[in-house]
Amino acid sequence: MSSVKLLSPAKINLTLEILGTRADGYHELRSIIQPIDLFDEVTIESQEGRGIELDSSGIPVPLDKGNLAWKAAHLFIEKSGWELKVEIFIKKRIPLGAGLGGGSSNAASVMIGLNRLTDAFSEKELLKLALNLGADVPFFIRSQTAVIEGIGEKINTLRNFPLFYYVILFPNINTSTEMVYKKWDELNKSDRVQNESIDEQIRKFSNRSEVLPLINNLENPAIALHPEIKAYKQILTSLGLESVLMTGSGSAVYTAFRSQDEAYEIYEYLNTSPTFQVFLASGIKGWHRLI
Repeated sequence: MSSVKLLSPAKINLTLEILGTRADGYHELRSIIQPIDLFDEVTIESQEGRGIELDSSGIPVPLDKGNLAWKAAHLFIEKSGWELKVEIFIKKRIPLGAGLGGGSSNAASVMIGLNRLTDAFSEKELLKLALNLGADVPFFIRSQTAVIEGIGEKINTLRNFPLFYYVILFPNINTSTEMVYKKWDELNKSDRVQNESIDEQIRKFSNRSEVLPLINNLENPAIALHPEIKAYKQILTSLGLESVLMTGSGSAVYTAFRSQDEAYEIYEYLNTSPTFQVFLASGIKGWHRLI
């Protein structure tokens, strides 16, 4: 039996823009995404045979075909042609339905782990395969700050992009990505949205004198479905914080800092709350680390 264990990171959407809707119904996206040091642990064991077994600890997750990690293993085995019995164990810490990408990250971890055990695919092939599992999964194959475009298939790594510090509030609301996109469709009838250039956004993020140009086109649709999200944003803005946003399709909201000390101060203040979960995190470079 061969095994590998990886740290599976969460992510923050610093920007998330919907540029339009394609003829096939998918949405054209542009997003600056940064991986963060909020990790699940994913252990993959494989041997000759057939079947996929999934188990977990921590936050409860589906342990069947509904889990992206299971789907990732199934897809990998199907496309690689290997006959494998795969056992996956997830030590779950990243909240579900939070917009932090935990499920996509776990799926990418499974694909990376199986590929390290079999060497079945090149990175380019693995990225293409990962897109079948969801828009965020290819990003987590590399887990480096990047501009993601199209439906997730275009990944432009930002090698000199600054790493930020985050205080994240999870209001214990599990949002449905599908429902949030449907609400966006209801609220936005135009075919195309005019947006600031990506180069200008990157310049502002890199300039320490600029306010971080955070944007998330899914925030208003998510708030329309779950008005409580707005209240959690207001917890942060009431502290005089400017860089506050929901990540992904929600429901987690965050505030971003250039200074670690400022982030820690806000985290310490909020961490006593009994009504929501608070996480302190920072941006990371590099992909899933072996333990």
